[in-house]
Amino acid sequence: MGSEKGPVSLSTILPINLSTLCKLAETNDMVSLWDSLEPWFRSKGYILYPRSSSGNVIYPSNEPVYTLNESPAKFPFAHSESRNPEDRSFFALFGLFAAVNVQRRDIVIKLLPHDYPELAIFKRLVSEPQCSDPLNLTIPVLDILTYSDEISFVIMPRWGDTPSVLFDGFDCLETAFEFALCMLKALAFLHKNLIVHRDIKLNNILINSYGGRRYNSHYHSFFASKKARFVLCDFSISMMFSSDTLPAERVCPASASEDGYFDFHPPDAANGETIYDPFAYDVACLGGLLCESIGYMTPLAPPLAPFLDGMITPDISTRYTAAEALEAFIQLKDSFDPTYLSNTRAPAPPTLGTYIWQSYDRWAGLPEEFVREHTAKRAPVRPRRKLQFLDDTSIFVEWNAPPVV
Repeated sequence: MGSEKGPVSLSTILPINLSTLCKLAETNDMVSLWDSLEPWFRSKGYILYPRSSSGNVIYPSNEPVYTLNESPAKFPFAHSESRNPEDRSFFALFGLFAAVNVQRRDIVIKLLPHDYPELAIFKRLVSEPQCSDPLNLTIPVLDILTYSDEISFVIMPRWGDTPSVLFDGFDCLETAFEFALCMLKALAFLHKNLIVHRDIKLNNILINSYGGRRYNSHYHSFFASKKARFVLCDFSISMMFSSDTLPAERVCPASASEDGYFDFHPPDAANGETIYDPFAYDVACLGGLLCESIGYMTPLAPPLAPFLDGMITPDISTRYTAAEALEAFIQLKDSFDPTYLSNTRAPAPPTLGTYIWQSYDRWAGLPEEFVREHTAKRAPVRPRRKLQFLDDTSIFVEWNAPPVV
């Protein structure tokens, strides 16, 4: 098995078991796990990226991939703008690796023990009719391989990271609206299937293009091709409720509200509550993400202001459900001339570090008549608040919650 200080050798330890995984996690030598699994994956039609000398950063071999200038990639596979292996590098995390399939398409493989809720969620997403549901804008699942009584592998197409897209901004309002529509569809789909995501953030949104980060014009040219598509991914802390539960039973303990990315959390469980509604919480978190990613565009699209208010209002009884938010946004989008959306350049994103979406007034500068018309629906500007606790720890609350007594 190797010494305590050295890497764990798996050359004679197959099949892999959970005990081995724990030891690998302790030694930070997960890559050796994939080295040992390479023959097994090859027998299944998947060729792992070669291991590099730099550790967990791995590069594909010079396999041909489709680009925008050649035969276009068809869903569920993504486009790659570069043949350079370095541009297509992949950082192997615990339980996550990259490979190519027999069609020489880049894919990602995720290791999941059978007792992980995430595996059950993936199996639900890949089943019918969920798999063919037009609202299903979650990362596509190509296959689920059972390796042992304890472990399976989920095969997904490799897509690109969204943060690198949004830092440079959208090309036009049409693309920004398409981004929001994709996310609203994905959340409505999950909630329809009684799945709560619980970790909505930019890092968990993927785009069907990758490998072009070295080129500043890459994403804007990809947007112009009208092939861009966004999906929601990563269900590592998601929860799926049984269909035989009552709505009142689909709640979580207040302590669980602290899980996931904190910047978009509403104060639904910040004032002594013992439970919270994770579905309403998801909606507010997505609302916060949209406030950050497109909320500064309200001068060009004023109806965005009341729409976003409806997603993040602290009054849970009047907050949109995911289905209501999707329907409201479809109506909002349809109220604009498509030519206006496609021809109106999106403003550059606010400078990072100076734009705090929680305190940004998206109603500022809007037509006075429009503001008066929507005054009754307008949520107040809610700046970031810091709560200091008796044990000298502190957290930020994203909306103005009542004082903690």
